[in-house]
This record gives sequence, structure tokens and C-alpha cells, in this order.
Amino acid sequence: MNMKKAAACFFTTTLLAFSLALSIISCKTVPLKEEIPQDLTTAELSLMGQKALDNNNYKAAEVYYQTIIERYSNDMSAVTAAEYEIAHIRVKQRHWSSARPLLEQVIARYETAGGAGLPPEYLVLARNDLEKVTEGEQAAIKKEE
Repeated sequence: MNMKKAAACFFTTTLLAFSLALSIISCKTVPLKEEIPQDLTTAELSLMGQKALDNNNYKAAEVYYQTIIERYSNDMSAVTAAEYEIAHIRVKQRHWSSARPLLEQVIARYETAGGAGLPPEYLVLARNDLEKVTEGEQAAIKKEE
């Protein structure tokens, strides 16, 4: 009898601990821009944004990418990558109307004189996402009809 009670107690305790851990992990904290260390590089900020994105914490990811845009505004490669990532987040959320202008802005940057020096992968990705936006908008219109 004592063995059964001990096993039940262990199971209950383990289940409670697991539930507590899961609830802590699933809490989605969003950093304040002023709390993000000033000495972080674009690569570090981008990695933090990607980790937040991997955890479906879109708001935190946007904060990290927006921080890149603000802190490294003279680095057009970093700005382009960050703007694309924000647009991609909006595509994932199916926020077509806010994704479209960001994607169009990224694509337009490639069409300027300095566009040849930008990372080419973001042009391809932005065009692909813009197609998804168009399809999503068209599907929304059909659904309303």
C-alpha cells in the first residue's frame, strides 16, 4: 500500500512540476527597447529575434528587429534584413495589409542604385512573401463575397 501511495504522490508532484515549468516557458515576455543592451551587434539582435520567432513570440521578435532598424540605420543590409523579417512575421500572422507595404519597400530598395550591394536572398524572399500576401488578400475577398 505504501508503495502505491508513494508512486501516486510522485506522479502528482511530477505532473505539477511539469505543468508549472510549461506555464513558465509559455509566458511570452516582450523586451523593452531601452532594456536591450546597447552593445549588441546586428547579428546578436537578429539571433534574439529569431529565437523569439522560433518560440512564436512575434511581438518580441519585432522589438529586436525594430531595434536593428533604429540602431543601425546606416547599415542598409541590416535594415533590409530586419524589415524583411518584420514583414515575414506579419505574413505568418496573415496581416496582409501591414505586410504588403513593408515587402514593397524591401523590394523597391533593390531597384535603387545601391540595391546591388544588398543581400540578394531578401529580394527573393520578399517577392515570395508578396505573392503569399496577394493570394491571402484574394482569398479574403472571395470569402467576403
